[in-house]
Amino acid sequence: MVKERTTRRLLRWLQEHNGWGYEHSLRVGSCAGKAGRCLGLGEADIRELATAAHLHDIGKLLVPARILDKPGSLNEEEYQAVRQHADYGCRILQLLEYPAAVCEAVRDHHERYDGNGYRKQKETGLYARIISVADVWDAMGSSRPYRDGMDVEVIYQAMKEGCGSQFDPDICRAMFPVLFPGR
Repeated sequence: MVKERTTRRLLRWLQEHNGWGYEHSLRVGSCAGKAGRCLGLGEADIRELATAAHLHDIGKLLVPARILDKPGSLNEEEYQAVRQHADYGCRILQLLEYPAAVCEAVRDHHERYDGNGYRKQKETGLYARIISVADVWDAMGSSRPYRDGMDVEVIYQAMKEGCGSQFDPDICRAMFPVLFPGR
């Protein structure tokens, strides 16, 4: 990992603030690292990607836990607070002097391939496109305070439908064997 001590400290704070979010971040980091290997990235790039993936939701440190752990639907104000986590995370990591590629991946991990994400940016870096797939895969499969995790077949079908619109199809082709072995 890049800036290992700082990354570990940030993840500890996330664990204290949002335990399920911390576990999610660990799974997304592991998945992204595997995807980087499948895509033929070098070890330095895989470390940078994994760091960005581990920290993709670090901006949630600035979102009140009562919102993150709310069992029901969010109102508009709460939803907007959650949406800010990607920008907050980027700013935190910039202040801590993380590499630009890590900061940008954290900022852009909710962007869609078709340009309909949080910031409406169609062109995003490779790390963000990888993290986007890993993030959605894990989020759909994991239980949250407001819903149960979904069945793997439902996740597979939804993500397959999202290739080319929500997700970069090249990233899907590379990651699906890791995410959905045997399909």
